[in-house]
Amino acid sequence: MIRLLSLLSLFLGPLVTSAKDLNLEIPLLPHPVKISLPENFDPSKKHPTFFYYHGSGGRPTTELMRRQTGPDDWIIVGMTYTDGGRATLSQEPLTEEIKAFQRVRQQLLRQHASDPDRLYVGGFSLGGWHSDLMLQSVPSLRGGIILGAGHARRPPGALSKYADQKSVHIGVGRGDPNYLFALRAFLHHRKLGGELSMEVWPNLAHAYPRDGSDSMRQWLKLRVSTAQTLAPTAQKELSAFLQEAKSLPLIAQWDRLREVQGMPYFALTSPSWQTTFKEALSRLEASPALVNEVRLYKEHRRLHHQEITDQSAKTLRKVNAAYLQLSRKFPKTRQAKLMQEDYKRTLAIIKQIKVIPAEKKPTTVPFGTVPDRRIPRNPLVR
Repeated sequence: MIRLLSLLSLFLGPLVTSAKDLNLEIPLLPHPVKISLPENFDPSKKHPTFFYYHGSGGRPTTELMRRQTGPDDWIIVGMTYTDGGRATLSQEPLTEEIKAFQRVRQQLLRQHASDPDRLYVGGFSLGGWHSDLMLQSVPSLRGGIILGAGHARRPPGALSKYADQKSVHIGVGRGDPNYLFALRAFLHHRKLGGELSMEVWPNLAHAYPRDGSDSMRQWLKLRVSTAQTLAPTAQKELSAFLQEAKSLPLIAQWDRLREVQGMPYFALTSPSWQTTFKEALSRLEASPALVNEVRLYKEHRRLHHQEITDQSAKTLRKVNAAYLQLSRKFPKTRQAKLMQEDYKRTLAIIKQIKVIPAEKKPTTVPFGTVPDRRIPRNPLVR
């Protein structure tokens, strides 16, 4: 019997009938990689696998993702960085990180029944910035989740188009300094051919929701189940969210309805349900107490899009003036306070712009914070 077990371990790797959490030593990495196998793990089947990258100064962890996936189906891998979590946006470290990723990937394929066609990447803060680069650089990844981060640049050798449509989900706090970078990531990965979904946490800055994310849970569920199978459950779940929203204050109710509209399950609902939903949202937005908030929100989004897509000094000065003008026009709205913050942010960038001689062609300005600085540290995930 012992001889039989030894032979099985030779072909299948470490036996996992009782242990669900494993450590994996990789020579390129300073800390062991954490592997969390699902409760329904079956070595004869292929399992979707999620590679989660921690924040600055953190250690490999699977906890956040396991809370979102639930106990079954997913293999969760707690990754780390070759430099111990001090990654920057330069190319050389990324090359080393991809080498380490490929080593972990190969071992999972050989020993832990990982599905090569369902590999995903994600992380919060530093992990989100790194995931953005990985999605652009590793063709075998089928998608990923960018949290509290966004898109800063295209790495050398980045994919010009996704051959297979990658599904990308983005989550960010509205008060996060990385908010505009998150919007930029949405536009960038959609341009590459990705299937995008995005959620914004109205009352958070650089933090992840304490109770988790309904949108992220849905996104993960769609990776392991068919849309047809989930459709009845999806419509029932979103209907329950709408019912719960009715007890919220008016502006919180509006936030929740817009969140529901952006959820991955929304596309699975029937056309008639979507029509009814949109009519309810329109009625809410027409409320006298919300009409100015809604008007300013839409104008704010237009200015953000303009700032992201046309990064010139001329445009930056134009949107800077618009942020100030609109915030003064509707001073009692929540959106006016956000526009004041955008006014101060863009003004700080304008003050850093050097005067360019008239005979030279104007250059573009940095997008938000200067992209070649170190990625912001993550105070949440350690």
